[in-house]
Amino acid sequence: MAAFCISTTLVSGFAGVGKSTLIENLRSLLKNQMVPLKALVVCDEGAEDAVFLKKVNDAIRAQPADVLLIESACDGEPFFGAELLSFGEPGVLREQLLRLDTLVTVIDTSRFIADVLASEDPVELGTRCVIDDERTVSEILIEQIEFADVIVLNKADLCDDALIRQTSALVERLNPRARILSTIRGAIAAEEVINAGLFDMEETDDGAGWLAQLQGEFEGVGIDHGVMSFTYKERRPFHPRRFHEMLELFAIEGLVRAKGSIWIASRHQEIGVWSLAGAASLLTYGGAWFAATPANEWPLGEEDRAEILEDWAAPFGDRRQEIAFIGIDFDMNMIRKELDACLMTSAEMRNGPDGWQELVDPLPDWHI
Repeated sequence: MAAFCISTTLVSGFAGVGKSTLIENLRSLLKNQMVPLKALVVCDEGAEDAVFLKKVNDAIRAQPADVLLIESACDGEPFFGAELLSFGEPGVLREQLLRLDTLVTVIDTSRFIADVLASEDPVELGTRCVIDDERTVSEILIEQIEFADVIVLNKADLCDDALIRQTSALVERLNPRARILSTIRGAIAAEEVINAGLFDMEETDDGAGWLAQLQGEFEGVGIDHGVMSFTYKERRPFHPRRFHEMLELFAIEGLVRAKGSIWIASRHQEIGVWSLAGAASLLTYGGAWFAATPANEWPLGEEDRAEILEDWAAPFGDRRQEIAFIGIDFDMNMIRKELDACLMTSAEMRNGPDGWQELVDPLPDWHI
């Protein structure tokens, strides 16, 4: 049975961080331990999902092994890799050949902070990543950090203690759920990431630091080696034109991550999600506010309804601005000042939702 449900560890990380070295170290450790285990290694080279799944399944059938180690492409997003390995392609039943055990993300400690604060795309860094979108390096790194069970701070020998501590503090704020290991040349204990039983789709997906910040988990934590976070909250909507102008110029030194729900006056019924990673900013649709949803379409559970009502305030219900910010020695007051300037004024508020529909709205269509 074990041969048809092989324990699988997915190793993600950007180009040059030492994924291959870490995997080879793990394979050697497993081979030489008291009860040897054979590790099968499969590399994701950015092929189409169906091609990659066939490659994995063929490898498992052809080479009996105890453990499967998958090395992700350098621009790979662990979430989509985990989804593919757990459920297969949409509409196609996945063969039960593997069990996803642990998601590992490896970073280069010596340059991680510099990279997440920059705006380069992978091509500018001369990488061989297969890039078919417009993500920056900082976006890729943060995606890989936020959806991980274990984060390996590799190349620690190239850093002084202050940089290691600051990088560790930032990574922990970006993903407080993950285990953080500092290492040199990918040398970690096999039991940390092999048959560790750490992956859970829901828990891993809910592990991001911006969510923890919004849920109040960092209250009382304060500043840790320059790493800081706060939540911006307001009960007035943003003026669409002023918010658009702010987004075009928004640049806060030291800010690494921002994400949360926004309320735009001209889109009174809809939740906007503002996501910022490094210098890359994105607006997406987050569904309808519960205040704009018929009560018979609300969740049925009492706890869920109570949670909704905790965020309720007359006269606009759950509509609000609630955005988490994470970074290093950034100016919180400047962020508040810029966002406050986007809020509707008292005079504008008096026009009400019907009047707000007439406001000029240059923001992009977030349904796309």
